[in-house]
Amino acid sequence: MDPVSPLLRTLCRYLDGNELFHAFTGELALRMLGMGTEVGTVELTVNLTPEERAKLLNFLEQEGFVMEDRWRGPVPMRHRGGGPGLRLRLAGSSADMAAIGRRVPVTLDFQTFFIPSTEDLILGLIQDDEAPMEMTARLYAKWKNYLDMEYLVASARSRGIYDRFIRMKRDAEK
Repeated sequence: MDPVSPLLRTLCRYLDGNELFHAFTGELALRMLGMGTEVGTVELTVNLTPEERAKLLNFLEQEGFVMEDRWRGPVPMRHRGGGPGLRLRLAGSSADMAAIGRRVPVTLDFQTFFIPSTEDLILGLIQDDEAPMEMTARLYAKWKNYLDMEYLVASARSRGIYDRFIRMKRDAEK
């Protein structure tokens, strides 16, 4: 069994049972697109009301997760029993909502869950100052024949990352 599977089952059971709009991003999404094998931290972007946020945090605490930081930006969490960590992020921008709205289903160890579209994942990586640009360029190069370029260009412009997008695109085409 994949080490991420128990965490995914727990989270998906709660998210689906409470009809919460979400997408798994980061290392897990990259892995599902064939861009790596290890997942040290499961990143989850979810659209929550304040009441839903309190309920989710309570559920995670009951499941053995401990917050490493307060609710300011992404909340890093670790499980008392070990295993992959969790990074929880509220969908707060139109870009986050677009990524969740365009999500696609994937399956790992018989567990179906959602990741952002490849376009939204690329845009998110470009926007993230910590993400290595060469990895983003490799992802772009691998999937470029299947990407919605009109969406990529328009979204990069609206997010203010068009210049970074063009630099990444040039790096990918080298």
